[in-house]
Amino acid sequence: LLRRSPRARIVNVTSGLGSMTRMTDPRDYFTELPANLGYAPSKSALNHITVQYAKHLAPEAILVNAADPGPCATDFTKDFPGVTRTAADGARIVVHLATLEENGPTGGYFNEAGLVPW
Repeated sequence: LLRRSPRARIVNVTSGLGSMTRMTDPRDYFTELPANLGYAPSKSALNHITVQYAKHLAPEAILVNAADPGPCATDFTKDFPGVTRTAADGARIVVHLATLEENGPTGGYFNEAGLVPW
C-alpha cells in the first residue's frame, strides 16, 4: 500500500533516550538518568532501523524518519515530575514528518526543535 501511495511516509516514534550522543554527553541531563537496559536500547535500535529503511526505500521516494515527541503526560510518565506536555503536543512532530513534501528529509531523527543527534 505504501508503494502505491503518491506520498508515502513512515514515521517511527522514538525517544530522546535513544540518542547515544545525548546519553553520553556530560552536559546533557540524560547522563544522570539511571541505566535502562530495555527502553533506551530499543529506541536506539529503532533509530538504526529508520536509517536502514530510509536507504532501502529512497529509490521509491518513500521518506522514512524517526520522531521524538518528547516527554508527554501519559500513563507511561505519570510518575515523572514536571511532565506537562500533552499527547497532542508530542504528536506535532509526528504529523509534520508524516506530511512532508516530496523533497523532505529521509533517514533523520527529529523533535520539535529540529534534528536530534544520533
